[in-house]
Amino acid sequence: MKYSIRLLFILSSFSVASQNNLSKDNIASTQMNLLNTDLKYPVSTQINLLNTDYNDFVSVKNTIYGITKNNDFVSIDFKNDKFKIIKNNISSIAKKSNDEIIFGSKDGKVFLLNKKEKIKQIDEVDSEIFSILINSKDEYVVYTNKSIYFNRKEYVPEKKTNFYGKGTAKYTGTQLIQPDYIYLDKLNFLWFTFDEGEFGGNVCFFDLNKKSFIYEHWLSLNDSIKYKDRNEYFKKLKGTYPDKIKITKKDTIYQYPYQLGISSVTKGVAYDRQNNLFLSSSGSGIKSRYKNEKGFSYFVDGVIVKISEKEKNFYNYCFDENILEDEKYKFAFESDFHGYKNKDSELRERILTENEINVLGSISYNKYDKNLYFYSSKGFYLLKNMNCKFTKELILSPNLKYKDTYYASRNVVKFEFISEKEILFLTRYNGIGYYNGKNIKYFK
Repeated sequence: MKYSIRLLFILSSFSVASQNNLSKDNIASTQMNLLNTDLKYPVSTQINLLNTDYNDFVSVKNTIYGITKNNDFVSIDFKNDKFKIIKNNISSIAKKSNDEIIFGSKDGKVFLLNKKEKIKQIDEVDSEIFSILINSKDEYVVYTNKSIYFNRKEYVPEKKTNFYGKGTAKYTGTQLIQPDYIYLDKLNFLWFTFDEGEFGGNVCFFDLNKKSFIYEHWLSLNDSIKYKDRNEYFKKLKGTYPDKIKITKKDTIYQYPYQLGISSVTKGVAYDRQNNLFLSSSGSGIKSRYKNEKGFSYFVDGVIVKISEKEKNFYNYCFDENILEDEKYKFAFESDFHGYKNKDSELRERILTENEINVLGSISYNKYDKNLYFYSSKGFYLLKNMNCKFTKELILSPNLKYKDTYYASRNVVKFEFISEKEILFLTRYNGIGYYNGKNIKYFK
């Protein structure tokens, strides 16, 4: 398990603020999926509006506000299949609790769209805007290629940190880079995850309360020193960080956000109704890869982490890295640090009858039925039994385009519930999906 523990196609005849009330005859609408009558495998329809995919979206009632791959800010009436282009050159979007929209342009302007869809510029920064996030006080936080901009002040991370490059260009840049995942939690910590594949990665934080950066969230000692055993190492670790580690009668707990299993390959984060924090990650599935001479493929990769507060500002975590495994394959692929526990390769071969490819994606909380759901290569699942030995139930398997079977989980970047059964979800290759509880429409 890996822890360091992501045309000008619009014709000139479309004016930026023009309403496009498309009739059914004007919409290129094609049936994509007629699998069966099971609601888990719904009929889906493609609605071609702008013929583009999207970088992000938020929703207000029956309207999707999205940013296209060409950085056009558009609104889509997903019940009536209508759209309009609101503004060009937009790179980021966020929604306040009163349903007003904050959005930012690539050239540094910050705008507000009120409930009457009137636009007002409210701020400007001298940099390219990557992301805008909203905190619990409805204040906006802007992440740019130069700084974190918050309450009219700029906060610049240190040089030679992950903010300035990764991989072959690690730490060498002169401007900040976009993280693979960015998140603002309820404690006012901004998360920045930087995945470097087989070379690891890192998670950095910015504390909006203290206005300070955290560049390394794992507490550690000098690797060049040898320790007799784990106990000696931990004793010296606690002595080095006495303010960040507590030992209780039942557990060892840590000051947030240290030592809490937060991964550089985080795909999604969500709180449940008890304010436990859940995150999904993948990228640690080397032990779960298997292919035999008959072409059978087995690739299961995903970890769900639960982070719980035990005392004020002190937390622990637990995780389940077997959530995606099919029961019939658990015996064949159960492993430890020395490899497969089951050494009988012939028995394993007899068990392997169907390809098993499943990689974990994002996670989301449904405030209407008060349950957590996640997406993986096989579809949307209800997450059950929140005691870190989770179980799952497939609720929806959408028919989606993908370029690589092993990375089908990347098809859905984010999703949200707008009622108990209705889901809006952002895909990579199908546009924005709307599931009404029976059928799916994809808007491109």
